[in-house]
Amino acid sequence: IDFANVELQQYAISAALITSGLCTLVNLAHWEIPLSKKLFGKRLYIGSGLLSVMGTSFTFLPIFEIAIGQMMDNDIDGTVAYGKMLGTSMVCAILELCFSLVPGKFINRMFPPVVCAVTVTLIGVALTGTGMKYWGGGVVCGDMIWKEHSQVVDLVGFDREVYPVSALPSAICENGKVKLPYGSAEYVGLGFAVLCFLVLIELFGSTFMKNSNVILALLFGYMVAGVSSYDDLPYVDSAKIKAAPVVDFLWTEWFGIGFYGPAVVPLLVAYTVTTVETIGDVTATHEVSELDVKSKQYTRRIQGSL
Repeated sequence: IDFANVELQQYAISAALITSGLCTLVNLAHWEIPLSKKLFGKRLYIGSGLLSVMGTSFTFLPIFEIAIGQMMDNDIDGTVAYGKMLGTSMVCAILELCFSLVPGKFINRMFPPVVCAVTVTLIGVALTGTGMKYWGGGVVCGDMIWKEHSQVVDLVGFDREVYPVSALPSAICENGKVKLPYGSAEYVGLGFAVLCFLVLIELFGSTFMKNSNVILALLFGYMVAGVSSYDDLPYVDSAKIKAAPVVDFLWTEWFGIGFYGPAVVPLLVAYTVTTVETIGDVTATHEVSELDVKSKQYTRRIQGSL
């Protein structure tokens, strides 16, 4: 909505983490919905009862980006546009609730294992590309700014008289107080430190460390960035940390709830994709946990997770 609004960015990140944590607690449980036997003729559950983590989905980002951009082009305030997308998402989420009521045998026919496996794999491949952009200095300067080529003409790093517009623009990425071109060795080196630490954990770490390898590697990289500097400029801006509220929660910001019709069909497609992804993730977790994927309990876990 506004990249210059640091407070709103901090709230959005906090809200995403809080929501992911609360939804994870729900998903770890496996509660029977009261009166579901009488109302639907079968017992329905909330949560998978498996050790699985709920998180944000990248599937919805381009939909939100395009829809909010269209509304802002029509002179609708960015926060109001975001509220409209929240309300539209609430309505479209009913589709996934409907999928959860479909009998297990029909769900397996609609979303067979090969479809779920391919979908989850493709999502992983797509996220790999996003990760590489972050590795080079940031996904915003590595991708989003390039959509507006005129914004980076002055920053491409070439002689403008010889190369008026470079075919390979190199946007300036700001991390902390350091400003370097995208793909600079300094940024790649910081990312490589995370990768090396991750490999060391896999080779020599305990079982607990291997299960927590991602967060430990990220903390190590953040520590390296915190003690490093470029021309006496820090990679981590402590001023933003000090300015951030000590405690935050979901109700500290309010965007209003609305509805945006043109986003309905894309969101329904996105919720179908996340349904396939959820079934694939729960199936994989079920198999890794050495549980029977042909049992009634498996079907209940799929229903509860959806």
